Amino acid sequence: MKDEDEIELTLQKLKWLRLPGMARALRELLEKAAKENLTTSDVVSRLCDEEKASRMRSAIAAKVKGARFPEINTIDAFDFDFDPVRKKLKARYLALHDATFLEKGINPLFIGTPGTGKTYLARALAWRTCQVNKRVVVVSAPRMLNELHGAELHGGLERVMRKYVKADLLVIDDFAVLAMDAAQAKLAFQVISERYDHRRSTCITTNRVFKDWTKVFPDALNAQVIAERLTERSERFLLDGKGYR
Repeated sequence: MKDEDEIELTLQKLKWLRLPGMARALRELLEKAAKENLTTSDVVSRLCDEEKASRMRSAIAAKVKGARFPEINTIDAFDFDFDPVRKKLKARYLALHDATFLEKGINPLFIGTPGTGKTYLARALAWRTCQVNKRVVVVSAPRMLNELHGAELHGGLERVMRKYVKADLLVIDDFAVLAMDAAQAKLAFQVISERYDHRRSTCITTNRVFKDWTKVFPDALNAQVIAERLTERSERFLLDGKGYR
């Protein structure tokens, strides 16, 4: 009974100290220590490992929630054998999943016709980036531009811009697909330029090849500069094969 009281008291202390991983593992680890004759340092070390793992799981869960995925897509469900185009890009794409591209500021660009898997691959890469505890934002181009424009009108542009500029990986779906007015084009330029200056990776999906971006942006030079800043450090995936739709 005395031992049980001591365990309960220790659990209360761990919870007060906000060490949930240690609290969850304590009883089982003490039982294991008695059976396997673990040393005190073994027990302390394993408790620390449990707390570290617990905090990492919580951090990753927060990153996934903060990314605001419209839908979670993971690469194990993607059929690379569906057509030769997918099969050809598989090795290059999977190489990005170690997330070292973030350190180099490389921009993954998914270009091609609708239904070929561009959005799925971009989201799967974003999900994988969350798993290495990096900050991710996933958003459609219209939603991002509307949010930025609304914030600008109400004096909150800096705060909202910070969210898109500071993310380790920004995934913009359907970029340069719908025509932009001058205000939207200016905001798109600002986001891409600031991320370029800080060497932060920006991932886009688009149905338009770069030469057609002048049909979307009111200023051809604006379109050219944005395209150049996205492609200077990039990994391009052209999906022009058959689609599921």
